[in-house]
Amino acid sequence: WTSNAQYSSIRVAQGFVLAVLLGVPLGLTIGWSRLAARMLDPALQSLRPIPITAWLPFSIAVFGIRDIGSVFLIFLGAFYPIVVNTTQGARDVERNLVRAATMMGASRGQLLLRVVLPSAMPSIFTGLRIGLGVAWTAVIVSEMVAVKSGLGYVLWDAYYVGRMDIVLADMVSIGAFGYLSDRLLVAIERRVLRWRMLQNH
Repeated sequence: WTSNAQYSSIRVAQGFVLAVLLGVPLGLTIGWSRLAARMLDPALQSLRPIPITAWLPFSIAVFGIRDIGSVFLIFLGAFYPIVVNTTQGARDVERNLVRAATMMGASRGQLLLRVVLPSAMPSIFTGLRIGLGVAWTAVIVSEMVAVKSGLGYVLWDAYYVGRMDIVLADMVSIGAFGYLSDRLLVAIERRVLRWRMLQNH
């Protein structure tokens, strides 16, 4: 059980980190640049409603029964909530802050990093928490079919042989891992946004 839990945790971490590394910069770009929004947003919004289960055959066909297929599905699950929330955060930046920074001679790059990114952080963390929850859902779905290890594989195997006690124990374990990873993300959010909390007091 321990090794399977470890396999699932590593896959979630890999897919989630990849989603953060691509989703946050892309969301900031779409939210900040009208040209990027016109070019990229329609494609993202048309792909976003496709459920993870619909991507399973594609993943197996491209990657086979391997870890990378599971990581790909986890990445997809976490990616869209992160992009959408980051985009909204970038669009909701206080325009007076942008004007003040522009008047002080800030370039577009400096505006993005020093004004837009900090202001969008609460929305970004909302997207991260939603994305992390979807990542745990995606890992279970992918491990049922796309790989032969992990909590999802244990769940499906136990169901197949009629061991509902193992199924229930596995479900509790998945919930516990999801909760603990969310608490970790909340702790990081509090540390990163400490300046905002101090500002509000």
